[in-house]
Amino acid sequence: MLSSILLLSSLLAFSQAISPPPIDPCKPYCADVYIISCRATLEVTGEGQIGMVAEYVQHASMQTVERVALEYPAVLEGYAKSAAIGAKALKDLVAKQAGECPEQKIVLLGYSQGAQVVGDAISGGGFGQMGDVLIPGMSAELIERLTAVVLMGDPRHMASEEYQHGTAGFAAGNGVFPRSPEQMAILNGIKDKISSYCNAKDALCAVKGRGNLGGHYDTISLFSHQARDWVLEMIERPQRAGGDPGAVSEDEPI
Repeated sequence: MLSSILLLSSLLAFSQAISPPPIDPCKPYCADVYIISCRATLEVTGEGQIGMVAEYVQHASMQTVERVALEYPAVLEGYAKSAAIGAKALKDLVAKQAGECPEQKIVLLGYSQGAQVVGDAISGGGFGQMGDVLIPGMSAELIERLTAVVLMGDPRHMASEEYQHGTAGFAAGNGVFPRSPEQMAILNGIKDKISSYCNAKDALCAVKGRGNLGGHYDTISLFSHQARDWVLEMIERPQRAGGDPGAVSEDEPI
């Protein structure tokens, strides 16, 4: 009995002498979900109005969620350059997160110019009034890492979008800065990961809809609830390696 007590005491002392593994201060923090919000033209630095979607998702999800605001000019004068800077900054940020946090779900949110930035980052910028200098889009590997993409009041909205869930039907036409067929092929190719909301009365995303700027400003209030519920659904889906939400893994029963 005495020997057992002595042995137990020795084991306890030994276990207490073993310090826990050190925490690597250089290792990045990886939340389950990483949301990047891209604000509209002339909104103050930060997430902008689209941030209310990110805020809701963060509070409603049982997963850990990190929110960040894309840093870019978001100006009206020099709009094309501003959007190009934003697209490059967003590509770089997504690439950084994908490298540091390979299991992380990445969500992109954009309103107005911010929506253009998101679309240009994915499919490439330039074309038409945006000029001939193309900003290359994301690689297929980076696009695969995206879990959900929300576009609101996108000035580059196209009537041919297969991911449009707003009120602007085909007759409402394109936005003020239409995309090229090549850009649309890329975006329609990931239609299940994108949810675009264009108000039929929005003069910027639906030029034939007889709308005005007021219709553009109403976008967030009209569609934020729909958008946030969709994002929650997307991030809660099972996710296989490679970042494709909703796909069934090979060893998962159907």
